[in-house]
Amino acid sequence: MSTLTAPPNVVEPELTEEDRKMWDYYEQEVLKAIDSGPSIPLTPEFWVTIREEVEQRLQAKRAGKTA
Repeated sequence: MSTLTAPPNVVEPELTEEDRKMWDYYEQEVLKAIDSGPSIPLTPEFWVTIREEVEQRLQAKRAGKTA
C-alpha cells in the first residue's frame, strides 16, 4: 500500500494550541454535518469557504493579541 506525502519543499506552518483547537472545532463541525445527512455541499467551493473562515478567525485572534 502506498501513501501520499507532501513534496519536500512544502512546509506546514506551526500552529499554536489555540489554532489547533480552532481547526479541531471546524473538523468536528464538518464531521457532524457529514453525519447528519447528504445536505452538506461537498464541493471545492465549500472547503475554500471553510478555510477562509478559519483564516479570518485566526487573523482576528492574532490581531486581538497584539492590540
